[in-house]
Amino acid sequence: MKNKNELTGFIPALHVFIKTVETGSFSATARLMSMTPSSVSRIIDRLEAQLNQRLLIRSTRMLQVTECGQEIYHYALKVISAADDLFARAESFSDTPSGVLRITAPNTLGKILLTAFLPTFLINYPDVNVELRLTNNIINIAHDQFDLALRVTGSPPENMVARALMPIEYALVCSKNYCKELPTEPLLLNEHNIFFSEERVFHDGWIFKNKGRTEHVFLTPRFLINSSDAMLDAILQGIGIGIIPTFIANNYISDGLLLKVLPEWQVDNPFPRQAYIITLPQKLLPLKTKVFIDDFMQWLKEREKPKEISD
Repeated sequence: MKNKNELTGFIPALHVFIKTVETGSFSATARLMSMTPSSVSRIIDRLEAQLNQRLLIRSTRMLQVTECGQEIYHYALKVISAADDLFARAESFSDTPSGVLRITAPNTLGKILLTAFLPTFLINYPDVNVELRLTNNIINIAHDQFDLALRVTGSPPENMVARALMPIEYALVCSKNYCKELPTEPLLLNEHNIFFSEERVFHDGWIFKNKGRTEHVFLTPRFLINSSDAMLDAILQGIGIGIIPTFIANNYISDGLLLKVLPEWQVDNPFPRQAYIITLPQKLLPLKTKVFIDDFMQWLKEREKPKEISD
Protein backbone atom coordinates (compact mmCIF):
# COMPACT_ATOMS: atom_id res chain seq x y z
CA MET A 1 0.00 0.00 0.00
CA LYS A 2 1.61 3.21 -1.17
CA ASN A 3 0.12 5.70 1.28
CA LYS A 4 -2.20 5.86 4.29
CA ASN A 5 -5.02 7.40 2.25
CA GLU A 6 -5.48 3.99 0.65
CA LEU A 7 -6.63 2.65 4.03
CA THR A 8 -10.00 4.30 3.39
CA GLY A 9 -12.47 1.51 2.76
CA PHE A 10 -9.79 -1.15 3.17
CA ILE A 11 -11.45 -3.06 6.04
CA PRO A 12 -14.90 -3.08 4.36
CA ALA A 13 -13.18 -4.36 1.20
CA LEU A 14 -11.54 -7.16 3.19
CA HIS A 15 -14.95 -8.07 4.57
CA VAL A 16 -16.38 -8.31 1.03
CA PHE A 17 -13.37 -10.38 -0.04
CA ILE A 18 -13.86 -12.80 2.90
CA LYS A 19 -17.52 -13.29 2.01
CA THR A 20 -16.65 -13.83 -1.67
CA VAL A 21 -14.11 -16.53 -0.82
CA GLU A 22 -16.61 -18.25 1.47
CA THR A 23 -19.60 -18.08 -0.87
CA GLY A 24 -17.64 -18.77 -4.03
CA SER A 25 -19.48 -16.18 -6.13
CA PHE A 26 -20.05 -12.46 -6.53
CA SER A 27 -23.83 -12.90 -6.75
CA ALA A 28 -24.07 -14.88 -3.49
CA THR A 29 -21.91 -12.28 -1.72
CA ALA A 30 -24.07 -9.51 -3.15
CA ARG A 31 -27.24 -11.15 -1.78
CA LEU A 32 -25.70 -11.59 1.67
CA MET A 33 -24.45 -8.01 1.84
CA SER A 34 -27.37 -6.28 0.09
CA MET A 35 -25.18 -5.15 -2.80
CA THR A 36 -25.11 -5.69 -6.55
CA PRO A 37 -22.72 -8.24 -8.10
CA SER A 38 -21.08 -5.45 -10.08
CA SER A 39 -20.37 -3.55 -6.83
CA VAL A 40 -18.76 -6.65 -5.33
CA SER A 41 -16.65 -7.08 -8.46
CA ARG A 42 -15.47 -3.44 -8.36
CA ILE A 43 -14.50 -3.72 -4.69
CA ILE A 44 -12.46 -6.86 -5.38
CA ASP A 45 -10.82 -5.19 -8.38
CA ARG A 46 -9.89 -2.18 -6.21
CA LEU A 47 -8.51 -4.44 -3.47
CA GLU A 48 -6.37 -6.34 -5.99
CA ALA A 49 -5.07 -3.05 -7.36
CA GLN A 50 -4.20 -1.81 -3.85
CA LEU A 51 -2.33 -5.03 -3.06
CA ASN A 52 -0.92 -5.34 -6.58
CA GLN A 53 -1.84 -9.04 -6.55
CA ARG A 54 -4.42 -11.24 -8.24
CA LEU A 55 -6.63 -12.70 -5.48
CA LEU A 56 -9.35 -14.37 -7.52
CA ILE A 57 -9.46 -15.96 -10.96
CA ARG A 58 -12.85 -15.41 -12.62
CA SER A 59 -14.39 -17.69 -15.20
CA THR A 60 -17.91 -18.15 -16.52
CA ARG A 61 -18.33 -21.30 -14.43
CA MET A 62 -16.50 -20.68 -11.18
CA LEU A 63 -14.43 -18.41 -8.99
CA GLN A 64 -11.00 -19.71 -8.01
CA VAL A 65 -8.92 -18.33 -5.14
CA THR A 66 -5.27 -17.88 -6.01
CA GLU A 67 -2.44 -18.95 -3.70
CA CYS A 68 -1.94 -15.31 -2.73
CA GLY A 69 -5.69 -14.96 -2.26
CA GLN A 70 -5.72 -17.85 0.21
CA GLU A 71 -2.94 -16.19 2.20
CA ILE A 72 -4.68 -12.80 2.16
CA TYR A 73 -7.96 -14.46 3.20
CA HIS A 74 -6.43 -15.82 6.43
CA TYR A 75 -4.76 -12.48 7.19
CA ALA A 76 -8.05 -10.70 6.48
CA LEU A 77 -9.81 -12.83 9.11
CA LYS A 78 -7.21 -11.71 11.65
CA VAL A 79 -7.61 -8.05 10.64
CA ILE A 80 -11.42 -8.19 11.04
CA SER A 81 -11.03 -9.93 14.42
CA ALA A 82 -8.54 -7.27 15.55
CA ALA A 83 -10.94 -4.52 14.46
CA ASP A 84 -13.71 -6.14 16.52
CA ASP A 85 -11.39 -6.22 19.54
CA LEU A 86 -10.57 -2.55 19.02
CA PHE A 87 -14.24 -1.56 19.09
CA ALA A 88 -14.88 -3.78 22.09
CA ARG A 89 -12.02 -2.15 24.01
CA ALA A 90 -13.26 1.34 23.16
CA GLU A 91 -16.80 0.43 24.20
CA SER A 92 -15.58 -0.96 27.53
CA PHE A 93 -14.70 2.58 28.65
CA SER A 94 -18.35 3.59 28.35
CA ASP A 95 -20.69 3.23 31.33
CA THR A 96 -23.72 2.74 29.07
CA PRO A 97 -24.22 -0.34 26.87
CA SER A 98 -24.96 0.75 23.32
CA GLY A 99 -24.87 -0.36 19.71
CA VAL A 100 -26.34 -3.25 17.74
CA LEU A 101 -26.27 -6.65 19.43
CA ARG A 102 -26.46 -9.44 16.83
CA ILE A 103 -27.66 -12.82 18.15
CA THR A 104 -28.35 -16.13 16.47
CA ALA A 105 -30.18 -19.08 18.05
CA PRO A 106 -32.01 -22.30 17.16
CA ASN A 107 -35.66 -21.76 16.22
CA THR A 108 -37.38 -23.31 19.24
CA LEU A 109 -34.87 -22.18 21.87
CA GLY A 110 -34.98 -18.64 20.51
CA LYS A 111 -38.76 -18.53 20.27
CA ILE A 112 -39.38 -19.90 23.78
CA LEU A 113 -36.58 -18.15 25.66
CA LEU A 114 -35.20 -15.14 23.78
CA THR A 115 -38.51 -13.67 22.64
CA ALA A 116 -39.67 -13.87 26.26
CA PHE A 117 -36.50 -12.27 27.65
CA LEU A 118 -35.64 -9.61 25.05
CA PRO A 119 -38.54 -7.14 25.57
CA THR A 120 -37.41 -6.45 29.15
CA PHE A 121 -33.79 -6.29 28.02
CA LEU A 122 -34.68 -3.64 25.42
CA ILE A 123 -36.50 -1.59 28.06
CA ASN A 124 -33.53 -1.80 30.46
CA TYR A 125 -30.97 -0.84 27.79
CA PRO A 126 -32.55 1.78 25.50
CA ASP A 127 -29.28 2.41 23.64
CA VAL A 128 -28.92 -1.23 22.55
CA ASN A 129 -30.65 -2.47 19.39
CA VAL A 130 -30.99 -6.23 18.82
CA GLU A 131 -30.85 -8.21 15.60
CA LEU A 132 -32.03 -11.79 16.20
CA ARG A 133 -31.69 -14.53 13.57
CA LEU A 134 -33.45 -17.80 14.38
CA THR A 135 -32.14 -20.75 12.39
CA ASN A 136 -31.30 -24.39 13.06
CA ASN A 137 -28.24 -24.05 10.82
CA ILE A 138 -24.87 -23.67 12.54
CA ILE A 139 -23.63 -20.14 11.87
CA ASN A 140 -19.99 -19.11 12.05
CA ILE A 141 -20.36 -16.06 14.29
CA ALA A 142 -16.89 -14.75 13.42
CA HIS A 143 -17.46 -14.76 9.67
CA ASP A 144 -21.07 -13.54 9.87
CA GLN A 145 -20.28 -10.90 12.52
CA PHE A 146 -22.63 -12.06 15.27
CA ASP A 147 -21.87 -11.03 18.85
CA LEU A 148 -23.08 -14.32 20.29
CA ALA A 149 -24.98 -17.50 19.56
CA LEU A 150 -27.21 -19.78 21.57
CA ARG A 151 -26.40 -23.33 20.67
CA VAL A 152 -27.62 -26.76 21.79
CA THR A 153 -24.85 -29.34 21.55
CA GLY A 154 -23.05 -32.16 23.32
CA SER A 155 -19.66 -30.66 22.46
CA PRO A 156 -19.27 -26.86 22.19
CA PRO A 157 -16.66 -25.55 19.71
CA GLU A 158 -13.16 -25.53 21.18
CA ASN A 159 -12.10 -22.32 19.42
CA MET A 160 -14.91 -20.29 21.04
CA VAL A 161 -15.93 -19.36 24.59
CA ALA A 162 -18.90 -21.48 25.69
CA ARG A 163 -20.94 -20.63 28.80
CA ALA A 164 -23.27 -23.41 29.91
CA LEU A 165 -26.87 -22.24 30.31
CA MET A 166 -28.79 -25.40 31.18
CA PRO A 167 -29.03 -29.11 30.38
CA ILE A 168 -31.64 -30.06 27.80
CA GLU A 169 -33.87 -32.51 29.66
CA TYR A 170 -37.12 -34.07 28.47
CA ALA A 171 -40.58 -34.57 29.96
CA LEU A 172 -43.36 -36.97 28.97
CA VAL A 173 -46.54 -34.88 28.89
CA CYS A 174 -50.13 -34.65 27.70
CA SER A 175 -52.81 -31.97 27.62
CA LYS A 176 -54.95 -31.30 30.71
CA ASN A 177 -57.86 -32.24 28.41
CA TYR A 178 -56.30 -35.54 27.32
CA CYS A 179 -58.95 -37.80 25.82
CA LYS A 180 -57.97 -41.04 27.62
CA GLU A 181 -57.26 -42.25 31.13
CA LEU A 182 -53.55 -41.77 31.83
CA PRO A 183 -51.31 -44.86 31.92
CA THR A 184 -50.09 -46.09 35.31
CA GLU A 185 -47.20 -48.20 34.00
CA PRO A 186 -44.69 -47.51 31.17
CA LEU A 187 -45.80 -50.62 29.22
CA LEU A 188 -49.34 -49.20 29.04
CA LEU A 189 -48.06 -46.38 26.83
CA ASN A 190 -48.52 -48.79 23.91
CA GLU A 191 -52.29 -48.25 24.26
CA HIS A 192 -51.92 -44.49 23.56
CA ASN A 193 -51.12 -42.21 20.65
CA ILE A 194 -47.44 -41.36 21.06
CA PHE A 195 -45.82 -38.34 19.39
CA PHE A 196 -42.10 -38.58 18.59
CA SER A 197 -39.36 -36.29 17.46
CA GLU A 198 -37.98 -37.52 14.13
CA GLU A 199 -34.47 -37.80 15.63
CA ARG A 200 -33.27 -41.38 15.57
CA VAL A 201 -32.42 -41.63 19.29
CA PHE A 202 -36.10 -41.36 20.20
CA HIS A 203 -36.90 -44.53 18.22
CA ASP A 204 -34.55 -46.89 20.08
CA GLY A 205 -36.81 -47.36 23.09
CA TRP A 206 -37.31 -45.34 26.24
CA ILE A 207 -35.93 -46.31 29.64
CA PHE A 208 -38.09 -45.62 32.72
CA LYS A 209 -36.82 -45.90 36.31
CA ASN A 210 -38.77 -45.92 39.57
CA LYS A 211 -37.46 -47.01 43.00
CA GLY A 212 -35.08 -49.62 41.67
CA ARG A 213 -37.35 -50.80 38.87
CA THR A 214 -36.32 -50.30 35.25
CA GLU A 215 -38.61 -50.65 32.24
CA HIS A 216 -37.35 -50.48 28.64
CA VAL A 217 -40.30 -49.66 26.39
CA PHE A 218 -40.37 -49.69 22.58
CA LEU A 219 -43.15 -47.57 21.13
CA THR A 220 -44.53 -47.03 17.64
CA PRO A 221 -45.11 -43.34 16.90
CA ARG A 222 -48.51 -42.25 15.62
CA PHE A 223 -47.08 -38.85 14.68
CA LEU A 224 -43.47 -37.94 13.78
CA ILE A 225 -42.59 -34.24 14.08
CA ASN A 226 -39.32 -32.40 13.40
CA SER A 227 -40.22 -29.35 15.51
CA SER A 228 -40.73 -29.09 19.27
CA ASP A 229 -43.08 -26.14 18.67
CA ALA A 230 -45.29 -28.26 16.43
CA MET A 231 -45.05 -31.14 18.92
CA LEU A 232 -46.34 -28.86 21.68
CA ASP A 233 -49.24 -27.66 19.54
CA ALA A 234 -50.19 -31.25 18.72
CA ILE A 235 -50.03 -32.35 22.38
CA LEU A 236 -52.23 -29.44 23.47
CA GLN A 237 -54.97 -30.78 21.16
CA GLY A 238 -55.49 -33.55 23.72
CA ILE A 239 -55.21 -36.64 21.53
CA GLY A 240 -51.67 -37.84 22.24
CA ILE A 241 -48.73 -38.09 24.62
CA GLY A 242 -45.36 -36.67 23.63
CA ILE A 243 -41.84 -36.11 24.92
CA ILE A 244 -40.62 -32.50 24.74
CA PRO A 245 -37.79 -30.47 26.31
CA THR A 246 -38.49 -29.31 29.85
CA PHE A 247 -37.64 -25.69 28.98
CA ILE A 248 -40.78 -25.78 26.84
CA ALA A 249 -42.93 -27.98 29.09
CA ASN A 250 -42.32 -26.48 32.54
CA ASN A 251 -44.26 -23.25 32.13
CA TYR A 252 -47.21 -25.09 30.58
CA ILE A 253 -47.14 -27.59 33.46
CA SER A 254 -47.01 -24.74 36.03
CA ASP A 255 -49.94 -23.03 34.28
CA GLY A 256 -51.96 -26.24 34.36
CA LEU A 257 -52.14 -26.64 30.56
CA LEU A 258 -49.96 -29.76 30.48
CA LEU A 259 -49.79 -32.78 32.80
CA LYS A 260 -46.79 -34.98 33.46
CA VAL A 261 -47.38 -38.55 32.36
CA LEU A 262 -46.05 -41.25 34.71
CA PRO A 263 -44.74 -38.54 37.08
CA GLU A 264 -43.36 -41.11 39.55
CA TRP A 265 -41.15 -42.58 36.82
CA GLN A 266 -37.92 -40.97 35.66
CA VAL A 267 -37.38 -41.03 31.89
CA ASP A 268 -33.73 -41.42 30.89
CA ASN A 269 -32.62 -38.57 28.65
CA PRO A 270 -32.29 -40.12 25.18
CA PHE A 271 -30.32 -37.18 23.83
CA PRO A 272 -28.10 -35.57 26.53
CA ARG A 273 -27.01 -32.09 25.48
CA GLN A 274 -26.52 -28.62 26.94
CA ALA A 275 -27.59 -25.16 25.86
CA TYR A 276 -24.65 -22.74 25.66
CA ILE A 277 -23.97 -19.10 24.96
CA ILE A 278 -21.14 -19.03 22.41
CA THR A 279 -18.93 -15.95 22.00
CA LEU A 280 -15.67 -15.18 20.24
CA PRO A 281 -12.48 -15.68 22.26
CA GLN A 282 -12.05 -11.95 22.89
CA LYS A 283 -10.10 -10.80 25.91
CA LEU A 284 -12.66 -8.07 26.47
CA LEU A 285 -16.35 -8.47 25.64
CA PRO A 286 -18.27 -5.40 24.45
CA LEU A 287 -20.42 -4.01 27.25
CA LYS A 288 -23.64 -4.69 25.31
CA THR A 289 -22.67 -8.38 25.07
CA LYS A 290 -21.60 -8.64 28.71
CA VAL A 291 -24.84 -7.20 30.12
CA PHE A 292 -26.91 -9.43 27.85
CA ILE A 293 -25.09 -12.57 29.05
CA ASP A 294 -25.29 -11.57 32.74
CA ASP A 295 -28.97 -10.60 32.58
CA PHE A 296 -30.04 -13.57 30.47
CA MET A 297 -28.32 -16.11 32.72
CA GLN A 298 -29.92 -14.50 35.80
CA TRP A 299 -33.32 -14.50 34.06
CA LEU A 300 -32.95 -18.21 33.27
CA LYS A 301 -32.06 -18.94 36.88
CA GLU A 302 -35.18 -17.13 38.09
CA ARG A 303 -37.31 -18.84 35.43
CA GLU A 304 -36.25 -22.29 36.62
CA LYS A 305 -37.30 -21.62 40.23
CA PRO A 306 -40.54 -23.43 41.15
CA LYS A 307 -43.57 -21.13 41.10
CA GLU A 308 -45.32 -20.53 44.40
CA ILE A 309 -48.79 -21.99 44.52
CA SER A 310 -51.33 -19.50 45.88
CA ASP A 311 -54.27 -20.56 48.02
